[in-house]
Amino acid sequence: MTYATQADIEARYPGELTQAGPKDSTGALDEEAVAVALSAADDPIDGALRTIGWTVPLTAPVPAWVKNLAVDMALYLATPTVLASQDDFKDRRVRYDTALKTLADIAAGRLIPPPLTDVASSSGVFVTSAPRQFGRGVL
Repeated sequence: MTYATQADIEARYPGELTQAGPKDSTGALDEEAVAVALSAADDPIDGALRTIGWTVPLTAPVPAWVKNLAVDMALYLATPTVLASQDDFKDRRVRYDTALKTLADIAAGRLIPPPLTDVASSSGVFVTSAPRQFGRGVL
């Protein structure tokens, strides 16, 4: 299972794969190459999340921010090299670089990702503490 799908790329960037995605020998969109790009996008995500102690690969439902990072990276990775070097497709490279920077910031602790579960829905964890040892009138 990958964190994003070809349908996720199409939903976020309509027509981008059709316009400048990998083509097979008949000139149609090469879905296998897109699947390889989607799978390759998961590796840096897993690496960053593993660094901060998360269990990877993530299970469904995948958080939206992870899916967005995977889409941005996979779209760039699926772009043929000849097209990726053209100015018209610079935005794909910028989004890819931004995704990698975000992952580097997460791995370095400069950016804290949202929790996987809703805090309000988690139960069974209670915190208590001992009385204050120091304070006004208490030494």
